[in-house]
Amino acid sequence: MRYDLIGKRVRVHLYTREGWLLGSIEGRVADVAADVPVGKDAYGNEIKKDLAYVVDITTGDPNVPYRNSAGEENEGWFAIQDLEVIEEDKPKLFVN
Repeated sequence: MRYDLIGKRVRVHLYTREGWLLGSIEGRVADVAADVPVGKDAYGNEIKKDLAYVVDITTGDPNVPYRNSAGEENEGWFAIQDLEVIEEDKPKLFVN
């Protein structure tokens, strides 16, 4: 489990269900969870992913808060595979 992510600033890359990149948001990892069921594949098999709970989310526009599917603002669960740790002293590069 990626407990080393807790407390780190991250950029979350957001995708459609079809895999198209929508954009990114930034926040801080508050918690992580392993093997969380997130849906089923075309054959009905359960899909599990490692997730991170990200808080203090910013969208880049202070007038537009991030709102998750439950209606909560500026926090939510995201797949760890979609996270990029932001290191302030190094250039920000897209590394997926």
